[in-house]
Amino acid sequence: MPGNPATIAATNAELETNDCAGSHAVLSRIERCRTAGFGYHAYRCTDSDCGAMQYVYHSCRNRHCPHCGNSKKEEWIEARMKELLPVKYYHAVFTMPHQLNSLVLGNRIAMFNLLFDASSYTLMKFAGDEKYLAAQPGIISVLHTWGQQLSFHPHIHSIVSGGGIDNNKHWKDAVKAKHKFLFPPKAVQPVYRAYFLKQLQQQIDRAL
Repeated sequence: MPGNPATIAATNAELETNDCAGSHAVLSRIERCRTAGFGYHAYRCTDSDCGAMQYVYHSCRNRHCPHCGNSKKEEWIEARMKELLPVKYYHAVFTMPHQLNSLVLGNRIAMFNLLFDASSYTLMKFAGDEKYLAAQPGIISVLHTWGQQLSFHPHIHSIVSGGGIDNNKHWKDAVKAKHKFLFPPKAVQPVYRAYFLKQLQQQIDRAL
């Protein structure tokens, strides 16, 4: 089975803009997924009247591959589900303007760490506010570097529990646990933006 033409075409277009050896290596593996390029197992029917042969090509096992990555994703989701508490959870997304993409591509570790730092700071700041929670929630954060259209788009997905452990080591439900949002987006956005920009300026002053 050849690689997905649509996926390869879209990724090639992106690589023309963001030339990166690591990205080319990933693309090369995806393109050869389930082809003779990765070798194969040959199976022969043991029936003496049949003897039919079937070749099963090896997969690339790359997490970016639309074929191989899906099974890995399902395994990851199942493992995370076992870690969840029996409470309501909220989904929060933190991103950055695309104008910073060139800066991110040249300083990936520093900028990705900044995304994690800024999103964590913001969530914990609001979680510590008595108006919303005044406790330490459970948070799972994941970095995504590509958008749905395979364009470079770094962002953080966070899953936050609708409650947390207070200073007395007791569970406390969030004030707005029954609402659509755990924390008001219009209040969260400026806090996140201000902290992100402040830390970014400090890193630039230190030459990242």
